[in-house]
Amino acid sequence: MALRFAEELLLLILNEDYGDLAFVPEPHLNHALAGAVLMDLALENRIDTDLETLILVDPTPVEDDLLDPTLADIAQTAETHNAQYWVRRIAQSGEQIRNLALARLLKAGILDSADEGAISLARGVARSRRYPVVEGKAEQEVHLRIMRVLFSDDIPDPRDIVLICLADACGMFEKILSKTELEDASERIAIVRRMDLIGQAVAEAVRESAQASIAPGAVVAPKEIPIVKGLPIFGSALDAAKDIRNFLTQQYLELGPVFEIRLLRRKMLVLAGPEANQFVNRKGRFFLRSYEPWRGFADGLESSRVMLHMDGPEHVRARQAFASAFSRTRFQNHLDIASDIARRHARAWPINRPIQPLFAVQHIIADQMGTILAGTSAGDYLEDLVFFLETLLKTEISKQLPAFLFRRRFRKAHERLKELAQKTLKAHEPRGAEGGGGTADLIDDIIDLHRQDPQFMPETDMTAMVLAPYLVGIETVGTTCTFTLYAILKHPDLMARMTAEADALFAEGPPTVERLRQLDVTHRMVLEALRMYPAAPVVSRTVSNSFEFAGYRIPAGRALFVASAVTHRLPECFPDPDRFDIDRYLPDRAEHRQPNAYVPFGVGTHRCLGAGFAEAQTLLTLAAILHEAELVMDPPGYELEMTNVPTPRPAKSFKFKVARQR
Repeated sequence: MALRFAEELLLLILNEDYGDLAFVPEPHLNHALAGAVLMDLALENRIDTDLETLILVDPTPVEDDLLDPTLADIAQTAETHNAQYWVRRIAQSGEQIRNLALARLLKAGILDSADEGAISLARGVARSRRYPVVEGKAEQEVHLRIMRVLFSDDIPDPRDIVLICLADACGMFEKILSKTELEDASERIAIVRRMDLIGQAVAEAVRESAQASIAPGAVVAPKEIPIVKGLPIFGSALDAAKDIRNFLTQQYLELGPVFEIRLLRRKMLVLAGPEANQFVNRKGRFFLRSYEPWRGFADGLESSRVMLHMDGPEHVRARQAFASAFSRTRFQNHLDIASDIARRHARAWPINRPIQPLFAVQHIIADQMGTILAGTSAGDYLEDLVFFLETLLKTEISKQLPAFLFRRRFRKAHERLKELAQKTLKAHEPRGAEGGGGTADLIDDIIDLHRQDPQFMPETDMTAMVLAPYLVGIETVGTTCTFTLYAILKHPDLMARMTAEADALFAEGPPTVERLRQLDVTHRMVLEALRMYPAAPVVSRTVSNSFEFAGYRIPAGRALFVASAVTHRLPECFPDPDRFDIDRYLPDRAEHRQPNAYVPFGVGTHRCLGAGFAEAQTLLTLAAILHEAELVMDPPGYELEMTNVPTPRPAKSFKFKVARQR
């Protein structure tokens, strides 16, 4: 099936530098998509229109899910209306049309979205500037076609005339052309607009409807942002440190999706709830920045940039460069290595002696991440990795980085990690030499990026990037595995079922992807642990551009928390949210499939790049542990205590024992 106008409009405003659509005001985009649907129906001879009336010609469905809902609506309406009426009516479904069109483009292989975040032209389309062959014909990429019409005397194709009419009607050219380019093309745009009568009628309806939707009426003053009452000096710091997830959830339930809290001397705005998650997913890249909150973290690594504090095109480029290394597929290609590491560690745990799960699991995760992504095990560097990372994260909370930099232990740990990074780089350079070679990993990707663009990936930043695979896993996957181990030990019946799944995983030799996918109870245990104990329930951002949200004006320059995981504690999203219930994820309930509700790996452009890798790693590691060791809580009946500094994690009081090696 050839591309529809709605699909080509979205491709026309795709900004690959930012991995998203250009920022066209939502009312304008929705009305343009509505006009696109009407134009396709006109070309399919289902409707006819002029400036006065839109007429149904043929109610027969087109067999196209982008067009048939509107065609059915027109057919079922007894009264006759003009095109403007229908543009306004269809625009109410603009978001659904947009999402459906994007999904179709992804399915057709025209767009690519490696990590459920940034979107881009598929590699083949970007290089050839042609779409995949449809009905024996390869269509030129729409941006190339439209620019050729605007900046040459070529006779435009009728479809391109329509696209130019629609794009001009909703102000799209102001977003994709510079001011000088727009001035140069303005006369040509005016000429093209007069070439198609139906296009003129629909475009005029789009223009009038879009303008009317945002026309100034009675000015409504923004609401005053509610302020959470707190203690003198401390503000809400003590409540937040005790359990930041429950604290922010309670404020959301009482005050709504926007409120302000005070943490000692810091005042923080908070966006929370499903509406906040939707906003950050859709528009966060235009209004929120991560640079300031994580600048100290980069300084601590002596790097000009780390992925956590990149924004805009350089962040998109970095994610694209390393997406393959942190993908689920990359981990699944090394199941044998990862399982051998986990089983070896579990076999070495002493019998009937207390073990602190977090450090024990971090040792496994660091070895797996280092071996798979960097070709070098963390080995004796683990304590330095853990101390260094926890110190930096605490620094980001206290905002007193210089004090930490002069502490002897911190400096010593950093020097040790630089040593690890240099060993790792040496083993990979040159590729193919003794000690290197084999399948390319993350370090090879870093070295290649440095060779291709030493300005983007200078030598001074390579140490921090090389340490990334060691650092990211011990914090996120380490805490997730530890929380899940607590849940396993608290539910012996579920542990027995998980153990049976683990034994089946290893029954016929090394684990396979197919058998890993059969870990049903294990998978649902991990999903529920991620809901109740998300590794990053709150993320810090700076407001880069002022915006309106939920009736409040959020001013530029303010420090802000996105409390994305508040939804995990809302009864309307997860009934009886304090109950550990793995049946939430059965197909007949699928509570985690609700839009903007289940977000254990964050929201927006900075959503965890390795989410798929981490989930598969957690499943395999837990299965390997249960296959090797019979665990018991120490002491029996222990109730979980947590610490929230530097991030939510089980307190050191949580321990287990190995009753026997299986």
